[in-house]
Amino acid sequence: MDGEDMKRLLNTNSFYYNNNTYKYVDDLIRNYKHVAFYQFLGLLFKGELISRDKIEIPAVKGEMGTKTYYMFSVEPEILLRMGFILHRTKVNESEFPTYQRLLVAKRLPGITKFIDGGGYFPNSIIINFNSRKHKIQFEASSKSGDSNSCYGTLKIPNSYAIAYIIDGQHRVYGYANSKFRNSNTIPVVAFENLDTSDQLKIFMDINENQKAVSPSLRLDLEEDLYWNSDRTDSRIKALRSSIIKELANNQNSPLYERISVGEDKSLLSFQPFSNALSASNLLPKAKGNSFTDEAHKYSLYNISNHDHNAEMIICKKRIFSLLAKCYDFAEQSFNGLYNIEKSLILSNRGTYPFICVIDSLNKFLTDKNVVFKTTDEATRFEKLKPYLNSLLHYLQNEITEDEKDKQLSLLGGGVETKWLRFFQSIIHKKHEEYFPVELVKWLETQDEELQNKGRALGIEIEKRMKHLVLSKMKTIYGDVWDLEINSIKRECQSRAEQEMEKNYKDGLGKKDIDWTEMFNINDYKKIVENYWTKKPENHTDNFVTFEKDFSIDIGEGVGSKTKALKWISFFNSYRNVWAHEGTKEKRLNREEVEFIENVYNHFYN
Repeated sequence: MDGEDMKRLLNTNSFYYNNNTYKYVDDLIRNYKHVAFYQFLGLLFKGELISRDKIEIPAVKGEMGTKTYYMFSVEPEILLRMGFILHRTKVNESEFPTYQRLLVAKRLPGITKFIDGGGYFPNSIIINFNSRKHKIQFEASSKSGDSNSCYGTLKIPNSYAIAYIIDGQHRVYGYANSKFRNSNTIPVVAFENLDTSDQLKIFMDINENQKAVSPSLRLDLEEDLYWNSDRTDSRIKALRSSIIKELANNQNSPLYERISVGEDKSLLSFQPFSNALSASNLLPKAKGNSFTDEAHKYSLYNISNHDHNAEMIICKKRIFSLLAKCYDFAEQSFNGLYNIEKSLILSNRGTYPFICVIDSLNKFLTDKNVVFKTTDEATRFEKLKPYLNSLLHYLQNEITEDEKDKQLSLLGGGVETKWLRFFQSIIHKKHEEYFPVELVKWLETQDEELQNKGRALGIEIEKRMKHLVLSKMKTIYGDVWDLEINSIKRECQSRAEQEMEKNYKDGLGKKDIDWTEMFNINDYKKIVENYWTKKPENHTDNFVTFEKDFSIDIGEGVGSKTKALKWISFFNSYRNVWAHEGTKEKRLNREEVEFIENVYNHFYN
């Protein structure tokens, strides 16, 4: 409906029940069930009087900063009738920035049962009176005492949706089916005519450390919270949030209504878009009020423009335009890949790698001087297009079922990065000049020959460490060498007993394990540190100390014991790669294998 038609409709005091409203009311019924009626009446008759009789309540009036507030107790039934919750949905977009999440429906019966069993909530409901149409009045009684606050009677118009509930919606609606809704009174702190941005700040301050606010809603609210922040990094958060909402809400976007924003649920989650833009260089990275070096070269944000608001708007349009063109290209040219149930592109897992590969290509083309910060988005996309085409063509037409199943079956928190490396490797096969450093290292981790080499050398190093440590301790202390390291011995004995118990319970029978088989790398390191320069009482010139055998320079010199033994920490982390390869995804790259080889050469050459 166009603007003029809408004006004529609203002038008749009618309510426009569109698709957004239908979806919202449907969500209300599913989430609030039988108490949805209160919110529906507030939506339908917002600002209309229920009756001309005002609600009169004893109250205390006070000041906090520049804000006036009232404290009082009221029956839940009254608050249910005049209360309204500004849910973060499109149906309430005229009052943005809104902030509330929908109720968790399964919590309501439990709250009602708690109340009916004599339970109570000592903390106050926080509300804001929207009294611009119907004014609230406070009639003060005579002021006495030392306080600046005063008591009196608060007269509230009996109107629908006059009280916006900032915090406590579960408690209020928990009373809807309680036998005490007309007899109990609940404490309330009420402000008057707060801007929704102020309501938002109160809401976020209250819920900052609570799980009640979903990560998706927090990310959505960042635009409203931080757009005008004094901190550069906070403004970038706001810009990121704004770009994602533009992708979701702009009717010209290929992702229109496909991204969940606030409490409006859809195919794609907000979080992967936020993660991708955070990781990319399309948006500048900042810490405090300082931008990183990459921000100037690769981002589509002009950090030299000190008109922050103007530059944020420009950058938002640029990144939106580039991403929209890329998604539109995928949808129009590769629909068989795009609009399928388990899409490698249009899915929560596919979001991060697709946006990050766009960023990676932009960085590559910038380094090649093919595109520049000033390049318009249409030209930038055309330069990216051949590389995206190769990726999307492969994923739609050339990928084998085994390859696809492997990607879809990947588990764990690093799946999105693995998909990104997979995407980058596809482009590299078609365009050899595109070979980012992170892809080089990832391909090395896929080299089984390299992994086997690192593992084999590492095992030999560990054998050599054990031989040197035990032989030197026996030479220095003779038959009592084990008593010298008795604390380590006890730990090793405990490990041996645990391993024997595990083997027995696994059906492998009873098999003795000597405690000396249970040393770990840190045990060797501790012994070497403690006996660094120790020699036998009757030593010969041929005896080699721990200091001489275990000092390895890894580029920082060996001027101190700490520096001389620093290699052990690195080696231990690499050892964990093959020691736990059944449960860990990390693998060795070429640089790490070369490090292991240098350590091996120290001990065996």
